[in-house]
Amino acid sequence: DTASNAEFFAQFAKDGGQNLIAAGTAARKLGLDMSAVASISESLLDFETSIEKQMEASLLLGRQINLDRARQLALSGDQEGMMQEILKQVGGEAEFNRLNVLQRRALAESVGQSVENLSRLVRNNTATTTAGVVAGQSDNTEEIQRTQLEIMESSDGYLRTIAKEI
Repeated sequence: DTASNAEFFAQFAKDGGQNLIAAGTAARKLGLDMSAVASISESLLDFETSIEKQMEASLLLGRQINLDRARQLALSGDQEGMMQEILKQVGGEAEFNRLNVLQRRALAESVGQSVENLSRLVRNNTATTTAGVVAGQSDNTEEIQRTQLEIMESSDGYLRTIAKEI
């Protein structure tokens, strides 16, 4: 993926290219490739058009989207952060699914993507987030169970002491 996007890599690589490797990994998790990340970066860095598309999308959506932070991250070479900021501005899958055709198109154009790619990005982000939440709940459940067991064991000892005194 990196080899096929050599120009993008040459322009945006920092820290020995680790930023782009991280961005590529994040993009893959979201169902995209480096060419999509490159396209988003290039689109955001065409400031005049990007701001125009952002304003158009905000008008059609009936809510303010602000891609300034994503542009700043793209300019500094933080493609992974840029992708996270775009996901934050786009919203979740349920919100995306409520949009009409024109709203979806405007939102996709505001970040330099096709509706299909933006839909994939949102859908896969929801799946990744859900998996993380479920995993987090699982870890949390085990912690809660351990705590409950510790409380029961200490209560058991306390109750036995009381029972002996009675």
